[in-house]
Amino acid sequence: DDNNIEQEKVEGEDINKHGGFDKMMNKAPKPSLTLFHVISFEHLDGLPVTRVELTPITGRTHQLRVHCASIGHPIIGDDIYGIGGEGTPNGGIPDTVMDSTFPDRASLELQKDINTIIQQRRKTTAGGKTDNSVITGGPGNLCLHARCLALLHPLTNAPLVFEADPPF
Repeated sequence: DDNNIEQEKVEGEDINKHGGFDKMMNKAPKPSLTLFHVISFEHLDGLPVTRVELTPITGRTHQLRVHCASIGHPIIGDDIYGIGGEGTPNGGIPDTVMDSTFPDRASLELQKDINTIIQQRRKTTAGGKTDNSVITGGPGNLCLHARCLALLHPLTNAPLVFEADPPF
C-alpha cells in the first residue's frame, strides 16, 4: 500500500519530527482557499515537473504546501507534506478518491523519484547531518518562493513592493 510509507531514521532520531507539527495537527481545520495557474511544464533531471503560480486567498499556516500535497502535487523539496514527510500522503485522502478526482496527479513513484534527486542534491556535512542551506547541482530546498511582496511602510504608510525571480 503506497499510503504507508516507511519513516526513515537518522542517527536514532525520526527525521519527520518538526517542532510544532503535533500542535498544528491537533488544531481544528479552518476554511482556506488557494488559486493556482500553470506557468510551464518543465523537467528536473528528465522527470516531469510543473511550475505554478499560487495565490493564497486566505492566509493559513502552510496553506500552499498543504493544498498542493492534497491534490497529489506536493511542492518539490517539501519535507513535511511531500513524499515521506510527516503529513500523510495526498493530505490523508485515499488513493482511490485521488485517482478518480485528480487522475493527472503525480504518481507516488514519480514523487519518490523526484525526492531522491532532491535528497542527492543536498550537501551532507561530515557529521552525517543534512545541511539544507547548501545546494549542489540545482534545486534542493523547498521550491516555494514569493515572487512579489507588497506592504505599507509602518511609519510613512508609503507602498513598498519587493520583487525577485525564483532561484530555481
